[in-house]
Amino acid sequence: MMRGGNRWTGGWVRRLCLLCALLLVCVACGRKAPPVPPRFDGLTPPAGVAAHVQGEAIIVTWTDPPKAERRLVTGYRIYLSTLDEGEEVCEGCPVRFEKIGDAGPADRRFRLDVSPGTRYLLEVRATAEGGYVSDPSKRVKVDLRRALSPTS
Repeated sequence: MMRGGNRWTGGWVRRLCLLCALLLVCVACGRKAPPVPPRFDGLTPPAGVAAHVQGEAIIVTWTDPPKAERRLVTGYRIYLSTLDEGEEVCEGCPVRFEKIGDAGPADRRFRLDVSPGTRYLLEVRATAEGGYVSDPSKRVKVDLRRALSPTS
């Protein structure tokens, strides 16, 4: 005599029911999860950022990225915050930067035309393919609010 009775009530039926339940759970809602971007550990912020006044312009410069990241960098973004003469610095307040330009991956300088009577605060960020942007570089300040006027 067969053990367990009918052969359809044995292990095959249980396995078939488990497989159907698993398939039902996997496709039940029909909604996809949001896409996950590829893993990216980020770029090092540009280093050696400096600025100097040259005539009526500010020249912002920075150094090469680390060797391991050179092939990843697709360019640089330059951000600016200004404070006009008569405006006071709010200590501890957040600083609002706006993008003023882009530089290519081989560029290490950016020119910004300026006018006296304004304080300029600049930072640079590296960019990579896929829309990745590094953290900001150290901020560089150029204060032309108290620039000496020519004497006659």
